[in-house]
Amino acid sequence: MNIISIMKETHSITATAKKVHCSAKTVRRWWNRWQTTRTLSVKKGTGRKRALSGAAARTAMDMLLQQECNGAADVAKKLQSQGVTQQVLHKTTVIRAVKAAAKQLGKKLKVCRGKPKKLVVLRCRTKRLKFAKANKYMEWCLVLFTDRKRFYFRYPGSKVKPARWVVDGDHPDVDAVNQPSKPQCLNVYAGISIHGMTLVHVVTGSSKHNTGSHKTKAGNPARSITQSEYRQVLLKTLLPCGHKLFSQHGAKTWYLQQDNDPSHNFAGSIINEFNRKKGASVKLLPNWPANSPDLNIIENVWAWVQAEVDKKGCESFDDFVEAVKSTIAARVWLVHCHS
Repeated sequence: MNIISIMKETHSITATAKKVHCSAKTVRRWWNRWQTTRTLSVKKGTGRKRALSGAAARTAMDMLLQQECNGAADVAKKLQSQGVTQQVLHKTTVIRAVKAAAKQLGKKLKVCRGKPKKLVVLRCRTKRLKFAKANKYMEWCLVLFTDRKRFYFRYPGSKVKPARWVVDGDHPDVDAVNQPSKPQCLNVYAGISIHGMTLVHVVTGSSKHNTGSHKTKAGNPARSITQSEYRQVLLKTLLPCGHKLFSQHGAKTWYLQQDNDPSHNFAGSIINEFNRKKGASVKLLPNWPANSPDLNIIENVWAWVQAEVDKKGCESFDDFVEAVKSTIAARVWLVHCHS
């Protein structure tokens, strides 16, 4: 009644608006309602009814949050098939109602695009926690993190950019190798530490790469890394390069990290062999938790290198291979060492 009381005193819409700190339009609307109806109660809306009631909106929200749901359009079809709505609603109507229902519950929904994050099961979480506690006081500056990476030649001759400017109506399409034609790849091992990065070691699984004498247990030519080839990776690249990296900075003892690939099972005996021959003191970092690429800092290097090489737009696979090696060599301290 404040606006009405002041209007009775001032008889001025402008003066009343200044006193109650609102617009003249608001004062005029309420004054006209008072003069017409002698009441300030809000009239019941005459618009169309909501497509989804509060309960139906909450049902739609539960459906939308389920893993097997295929989106708002799918929820609209399920609501109609279950008799919740008489017709299939537009997905925008469903989304609007679901967001309103979530807001009433104090929640805020959002849509996530792209690949979902891999769920770490309880067994793996337990192992990761155990590993973290066991290495709480580990000197990580003495660890050489290693990994195998496949670099795919997906975009021959096409630069891949985070953004492209085009004329309205055009599409920023680039040539890409699609299934069933699999893109060629370069399969390499490397290691990284606080002191720099090792050489890359090309292994089986790379296109145009001769597997040599490495064979499977059945005697067939290997299509992936074997224990015999991993032995070469260790003795020719990872261990000598790592030894040079750390010894140049006065570290006599250092640790080799590796994942749980079956070909890595005999790394301990190979490390002992290297220590005897070189008078080194290399140790294997034990109990690396399974399914933990996010704990390995070299994954950041791999992602960066792939993005940089994609932007170069190599014409041939040979150019691509050279680009991967030169990109690593140009931006990361690459230690040249020999067995």
